[in-house]
Amino acid sequence: MSFKFPSIYDFPPFFTKQVHSQTLETQKSHWIQLILDYCRYNKIWILSLNGESGDSALDHLDPEDEDDDDDDYAEVTKQSLFTNNKIDRSLKRQSNTVLTLYELRKGDLAKTQEFYGINPAVLIKVLNVLVKTDRAQIMKDDNGKIAGVKFSDK
Repeated sequence: MSFKFPSIYDFPPFFTKQVHSQTLETQKSHWIQLILDYCRYNKIWILSLNGESGDSALDHLDPEDEDDDDDDYAEVTKQSLFTNNKIDRSLKRQSNTVLTLYELRKGDLAKTQEFYGINPAVLIKVLNVLVKTDRAQIMKDDNGKIAGVKFSDK
């Protein structure tokens, strides 16, 4: 099964920049929704603004570096926020259990979840949001690398 484009996709003005401000805002809104839906369907977590594929574009980034903001790459922000809630809700029953990053990305618990196979750099950013809202705690090893994540029941 392949991605089904919305009917507006076949409407030629969808591809022409609109001059009327309200129409332009509506057009942008449709484009944003199309991109988010397409990315969600195809499990694309990162969009590259310079033409590289999202995952290969992040190879040089350290997924644990919270300050690593490269202007050439754009996370699918709404999708990341959506994923925060998906991960949070899906793992509520794992409260007070420590899970490894592998278990969160590709383990048995994640296999049936929308976030299965999430890019590690995006997962770290999602987890950092959950940490800031006291819904998760990141456990690090002696070298400062993430060893696991413990979810709270908040």
